[in-house]
Amino acid sequence: MIQPSNKNRIVYLDVLRVLAMLMVIMVHVGDAYLFNAETMTFETEASLFAVLLRSSVPLFIIMSSILLLPIKKDNTSFFKRRFTRVVIPFLIWSIIYVFLPIPNEIAFGGPANTFTDSGLNVFLYNLMMVPFNFTGSNVHFWFLYIILGLYLFMPIISPWIKTASKRSLIFFLSMWGITLFFPYLRLYFPQIHGECDWNDFGMFYYFGGYLGYVILGYFLHHHNRLKAGQSMAIGAILFIVGVIVTYWGFIHDQNAFFKTLALSHVENWKLIEFNISFLSPNVVIMTAGVFMLFQNIKLSAFMKRVFTELSVFSYGIFLVHYIITLWITAWLHNSMMINPGLEQFLLTVLTFSISYGIVKPISFFPRSNYIIG
Repeated sequence: MIQPSNKNRIVYLDVLRVLAMLMVIMVHVGDAYLFNAETMTFETEASLFAVLLRSSVPLFIIMSSILLLPIKKDNTSFFKRRFTRVVIPFLIWSIIYVFLPIPNEIAFGGPANTFTDSGLNVFLYNLMMVPFNFTGSNVHFWFLYIILGLYLFMPIISPWIKTASKRSLIFFLSMWGITLFFPYLRLYFPQIHGECDWNDFGMFYYFGGYLGYVILGYFLHHHNRLKAGQSMAIGAILFIVGVIVTYWGFIHDQNAFFKTLALSHVENWKLIEFNISFLSPNVVIMTAGVFMLFQNIKLSAFMKRVFTELSVFSYGIFLVHYIITLWITAWLHNSMMINPGLEQFLLTVLTFSISYGIVKPISFFPRSNYIIG
């Protein structure tokens, strides 16, 4: 049963949340398609998808800022709701993922584990690390640690953002924009603006990081006064430019990857992520473009209800989708005898549908918010 539409909901955010969730799933499905270990090549279509979908995580951060800032209740109420709706389900599923069987020996990604080699059981290690960092068992939760950190900061910036002028917001975003180029500058000057071996906190440190997406989301939501057609046109241009630059950088990094195979696995993947970093100027441009493309979207009453339904369960879908993704790609990867790009898309839709089919029945149980948010 599709939930009735809530008049207080922001329609375009429901659409963006569903889109971002599909993008996240497609990224994780794409892990099975991106790199061919037999031929030691990166697949072209999967590489293009990896670039096109790069806005997924930043979009979630942007939407959080729009929905939560400025904080309308006291800090205790704010944190209590975040704890019950986000933290508890995150902790529960982090523990579940430690024990879930996976089709491959090691799930993709996760920080280096320096303890299990010395005898500490991997299950115990993964359980122990849940409060501190993600591991190979819950690698897809990496950005929840970022989100939780931003939640902690929101009560601090809420009074400022409530009264901040457009010019003040632009000033912050300008400083943030400068910091986005620092990784490239550090290729030639490793330490800049007061940084040194014993001090990582340079002059622009406090303008950097994912907080910029929080301010960007608030700015676009409250200060984008362009007409719908103008907003869509500029959004399309930003997205296309961002995609071209990001794809070029990604191909460059792939070539560098093969030139440095003597490096550790971790160092190799650092190279791959360099130009498609979520905190690169090109990905920021892409994200702003996607946001502006959908900011003035109009839907029929029925489609509003559909997107409301899927949006309400998006966090639960995110929590459960990864294990489904691993098994589905293990079973069906390259078995459909169709175009790999189409196969990746179909497996994404299948994973999304199964995840929704799991989350929806759970929602009928009492206190289900502790499980699916």
